[in-house]
Amino acid sequence: MGYTHYFRGLIATPQVIAEAAKIIEASGVTVCGPRGEGLPVLIEAHGIKLNGFAAAGEAYETFSLPSANAAGSGHHAWFCKTENKPYDVVVTAILTAAALHRPGVLRSDGRWENWTAGLALYEKSVRFLPQDQKIALELDIEAMRPAHR
Repeated sequence: MGYTHYFRGLIATPQVIAEAAKIIEASGVTVCGPRGEGLPVLIEAHGIKLNGFAAAGEAYETFSLPSANAAGSGHHAWFCKTENKPYDVVVTAILTAAALHRPGVLRSDGRWENWTAGLALYEKSVRFLPQDQKIALELDIEAMRPAHR
């Protein structure tokens, strides 16, 4: 158990990958490749794979948003535990982008307050969202929180 985001069905389309690059650049967070070192993967054939900076203790689980081809392989974990590490703001911003481009199941252990920084980063780097889209995202996040036992 841990602070986790769930995103079954969301994919890294070419547009989401382009927006992810803008999000990472604008974030001010050191975002690395899947193992917490090197560069993040932002490739149409493979999707998005990133983590925090391991050497600074800012990495946790790899965030992996599959491309359409990879999503169909059946070998994908549709969740990521970030433990609120600094890269979480990038993950929530990218999940916002993916959710706006294609319907899927977006859930989180966090509340809407945990997502506001990611939403602000999305708006700063990609585009401003109308109030109705913000409200819809907030309702999705709050309504789809997993039931805790």
